[in-house]
Amino acid sequence: MISLPSSDTFNFGGINWLAFVLVIAAAILAALIIPRIAVALLARRLRGRQSIDEDVHLRAKRADTLVAAIRSLSRYAAIAAGILGIFIFAIPGPGSTVIGISLLLAVGGFAAQSVLRDIIAGSMMLFERWFDVGDAITIEPWAMSGVVETMSLRSVKLRGLGGETIRIHNQHMYGVRVARRGIREIVLEFYVTDAAKGRELVQKLSDVLPSGPMHLLSALSIEGEEQLGVLTRFTVRGAVPPGREWLIESFAIAVLKELDEEEGHVIRHGPVAYFSDSVAESRFARSVAPQLELDD
Repeated sequence: MISLPSSDTFNFGGINWLAFVLVIAAAILAALIIPRIAVALLARRLRGRQSIDEDVHLRAKRADTLVAAIRSLSRYAAIAAGILGIFIFAIPGPGSTVIGISLLLAVGGFAAQSVLRDIIAGSMMLFERWFDVGDAITIEPWAMSGVVETMSLRSVKLRGLGGETIRIHNQHMYGVRVARRGIREIVLEFYVTDAAKGRELVQKLSDVLPSGPMHLLSALSIEGEEQLGVLTRFTVRGAVPPGREWLIESFAIAVLKELDEEEGHVIRHGPVAYFSDSVAESRFARSVAPQLELDD
């Protein structure tokens, strides 16, 4: 009669090596089999990867994302189950289960530090009201620009001007620039010899520049017209969304110079472009005024 060896036969140094090998093998098999089961269950949706139908393609992308998440989670779950199984089955003894659970909690707590930092940073940003959903912001030092779509204690999601989505964890947001009213106001200044032709130039420039929510937000407006001897200084204001400053800073200036050539070179100086904001101007005026009084 053949007798099977008892479990004590595989005990060496207080470790049941048979149970140790079985637990490791079971964890590896689980990490390999679970993703394949997920692929089999989602096979129908995954077949839509090459579909020209946008909805079918989107469902396939989401199924791919789900499979990737299951594959990653199954690996971590297998590692955690393997560690716990080793302490329960391979190292039997009083308190071994408690030791295994304590080790998993310690590892989990260490891994959760990043999540806790995100939550603390997100809580402070919400409490201090750095920005709101719908604000146009630029995240420093990464120069990520866009409109805030969603925000949570963990992360912030932006929609870029090109339509792309941008996500960043709260702990990595070292600074934020928020565009007031979601726009950037830029002023063009130039000097002309003929005020009437200067006004015509502004009108023609406003007609040429592309307008809309992603371009020039409204027609260029003449904010100031000052006579200085034989010259007239024009101050023209325009507004663009953040990230489209080049439309006035470079493109509008180039177009204005071309229009000036057609009009016979009435512009004598300029044009120059600079940012302008009424709130910023009032704040700077308040800070500069005392110094001017001291100088007097």
